Formats: sequence, structure tokens, C-alpha cells
Amino acid sequence: MTIRTRAATAASKAWRAFDGLAEDTLWSAAMDGLALIAAVVSFTLLQEVLTIEQFGGFAALFGLASIFSAVTYSGPGLALIQRRFRFNQPLNELQPDFLSLTLLAGVASTVVAVVLAVIFYDGVTFSETVLIIASELIGNSTVFVCGWLVQAAAGYPSMMRVRIGSILMKLIAVPTLFLAGQLTVRNLGATYFVLYVGYSAWLVFRHLPRLGYRIRFRRPPANAVRSSGVFAAPLAASQVQIEGDKITLKAFGLDTDVGLYAAAYRVVLLGALPLRVVGQAAFHRFLTDDGDGSDGFHLRRAVRLSTFMFAVGWVAAGAIYGALRLVEPLIDFLIKPEFAEAKSIIPWLVLFLPLLGLSGTPLNGLLGLGRTNERAAVYLSSAAVSVVLYLTLIPNGGWEGAVVATLVSETYLVIASWVAIVYYQRVADRDRRTEIPVAGVGSS
Repeated sequence: MTIRTRAATAASKAWRAFDGLAEDTLWSAAMDGLALIAAVVSFTLLQEVLTIEQFGGFAALFGLASIFSAVTYSGPGLALIQRRFRFNQPLNELQPDFLSLTLLAGVASTVVAVVLAVIFYDGVTFSETVLIIASELIGNSTVFVCGWLVQAAAGYPSMMRVRIGSILMKLIAVPTLFLAGQLTVRNLGATYFVLYVGYSAWLVFRHLPRLGYRIRFRRPPANAVRSSGVFAAPLAASQVQIEGDKITLKAFGLDTDVGLYAAAYRVVLLGALPLRVVGQAAFHRFLTDDGDGSDGFHLRRAVRLSTFMFAVGWVAAGAIYGALRLVEPLIDFLIKPEFAEAKSIIPWLVLFLPLLGLSGTPLNGLLGLGRTNERAAVYLSSAAVSVVLYLTLIPNGGWEGAVVATLVSETYLVIASWVAIVYYQRVADRDRRTEIPVAGVGSS
């Protein structure tokens, strides 16, 4: 076999690995690559017009919205995908249930989130709060669920193209407002809301019917609410863990710390791009089947994928740390002089990336084992640990306390997720073996 033939064979095996993960990963990479560009552009331009305190308030609003997004689009969307790919539910039974649920949950969550922001956040106006939160929980949530409906009908790449459309809107909106001298938190929220609502209306009434949907709205049935809640609860808990540090800093009036910490966090999250890419593309593969009947199927799958993601996490952490130490102008491009103190936070936060690569896949493996409640319990316990740490360490420790709390809570999540999948994989293997009939028993 020639070197060229061997290379072609290896490339073919890599392309087919993880049930065709490579192709979906490319689409996910395209979307997240564009999202990265949009994030860098918006981050850079917002630093030009906002003070550290204003940027901290802006980040805290998005952090609060991200927690409620588990209820408005992550829960309904993932329940929809499970119903379609695991249980093969017809498309026109999915659409009215989950799109209606998203709209109702979006309005209710917006009201609750705005009330919480008004109570706990100083220095953020009511109009800014309403527009930012409504744009995410009503407008963007509808776009995301429409994307999942598109995936249910036409596949993962088609869903990625829907999401790319919303990112392009963001990429255009921020520079346009900046060049016009109108880039404020209020104007940005209003622009996002108008663009997302307009895009979601086009998706609902023009694009989805082309894929065979008969658009209807109705009161969501109890089973749709329950199945969405199964996914929403752990995802909301996960967002509490991820965003709770910034929210707590803001709630305790540490406005300068939250601005600096949010700036450092955004730089570090650039390194999470490859982890998000693979994780998004791999997720629905844990929903479609119960394995190949062999012992340890989902555990083996989780180990393979997590090993790869753990290595990628360390490479990303090393790249960001190396840029900070060796290519400092690159970091200076991302962080303006007013935010220069944020650079001292980055070396500690990069340790978050390898931990991020270890926790998600075993928790998704629990879905393949049918352990949705146990998966939720792991996320909820981890969120509880993080909240206790945030409330204990942040009031006196500021951003240093936020860093320690983040790393400790992520370490807990890694340990708990692997303990859970090892235990429940063994339970599943034992139960399956006891169900296999012994040859000759009961035969005549």
C-alpha cells in the first residue's frame, strides 16, 4: 500500500468517525467561526464606547438572559430533536407544540428576568434591560427553535445555515451602529430585537412551510412541557454555573470587577470555540439509539470523544496563554488600554478550558443510557455547589473569588459526570445481561 493510499484511507476513516461527525463539525465550525468574528468585532467596538462599568452591566444582562434561554429555546429545542430522532415523531406534531411553547416561555421569562435585573442591577436602565433580554428570550429564541425544526426536516447542515443567518445580522448591526455614532446598549438591544423578530417571522411563515410544515399554534400539551423541562433544568443549572460569577459580581455592586472579569472571560471563551464546535455536532448522536448492544458502549464513546476534547482544551489554553506572554499585541488588539487589568485574570481563567472539554460528553452519554433525570441531578448539584462558592468567595474576593469558584465548581462537574456515567453504564450492562435468555431454558 502506497503512502498516498494509506493517507486516503486514514482520511476516509477520520471523515466517517463518530457516525459522520466530521461533516457536521465542519458546518458547526463555519457557524462558530463566524460567531467568533462577530464576537471579536462587537467586543472590540463596545470597548470603544462603553466604560468598564457599563460593559460589566451589558455582560451581566446577557448572562441573566442566557440562564433563562434554557427555558425558552434550549429545552424546547432539544426535546424536539429527541422526539424526532429517537422517537420519530411526525414533523407537524412537533411544530405547534414546541414553537408555541417557545413563544409563551419567551414572554414569561422576559418578564421574570426584567424584574430580577431591576431589583439586583444598578446602573442599567429599564429600557436597556427590556430590549436586551427580550431580543434574546423572544426574538433569538424563536430563531433557534425554528433552526431545530429545520434540522428535524432537512438535517443538521440546514439548521446551521439558519443560525448563520442570525450571526450575520449581529455582525452587520454592531459595526453599522458604531459607524453611525449610535452604538449604545439601548440601540443595540432595539436593533437585535427588530432583526431577530423579522428573521423569525420569515422562518415561520415562509421557510418552514417549504419544508412541509403546516404552521399552527396551540396550547402546549403537558408532555411537551415535561420533556422540555427535562432538558431545560440541567441546562439552566449549567448556565447558572457559567454565568453566575458575573451575575454575582454585578449583584454585589462590584461594577469594575465584573467589567474586567467579563472582558477576560470573553477572551478565554474564544479558546472554547473548537470545543463548542465538536460538542454541538456530537450532541444529537447520543439521542438516536441505545448503542450496539455491547458492554460499555456509551462509556467508550464518551471516553474517545472526551480524550480528544481534553487535548483540544489544553491546546486552546496554551494558545491563549502563549499569546498573552509572547504575542501581547494580539491580546492588546482584543483588550483596550482601559481594560488592561483584565489581562491579569486571563492566565487563571484559561484553566477552565480543559475542564470544559471533560464534562459535556459523559453527561450526554447519560442521555444515550436513558438517564435524563440523573443527568439533570448532576447539573443541578454542580450549580448548587457553584452558587454556594460564588456567594461565599465573591463578596470579599472580587474577581479572584470568581476565578476560584469557577475552577472548583467545574472540577466538581467533571468528577460527578464521570462517576455518573461509569456507574449507570455498569447498571445498563448488568440489566441487559440479565434480560438475555439462557439457551435451552423454557424450550420444549
